[in-house]
Amino acid sequence: MSFTSDLIINPIVLMAAGVFGILVGYVLGRVGLAKAQLAIQRLEAELLSSNQETLESQRAYAELEARLQQGQAIPVIPMKINGKESPKEKATK
Repeated sequence: MSFTSDLIINPIVLMAAGVFGILVGYVLGRVGLAKAQLAIQRLEAELLSSNQETLESQRAYAELEARLQQGQAIPVIPMKINGKESPKEKATK
C-alpha cells in the first residue's frame, strides 16, 4: 500500500468556508463600527460639556467686569494744573 499526498478539495467545503469567513468579517466589522460610533458620541458629549463650561465661565467673567465697571461709575473731578497758586494754598501756608 503506497501513501499518496494528493490534496482533495471539496467545492462544498470551500464554499462553506468562504461564506463563513464573509459572515465573520461582516460581524467583526459591524462590532468595530459600533464601538467607533459609541466612542465618537462620547467624545462629542464631552466636547459639548467643555464648551458649555467655557461659555459659563465667560458669562461669569463678563458679569464680573460689568460689576467692576458699575463700581467705578464715581465721577472723577479733573484737576487743573497751572503755574499759579490758588487762594486756598496761600491761606494754608
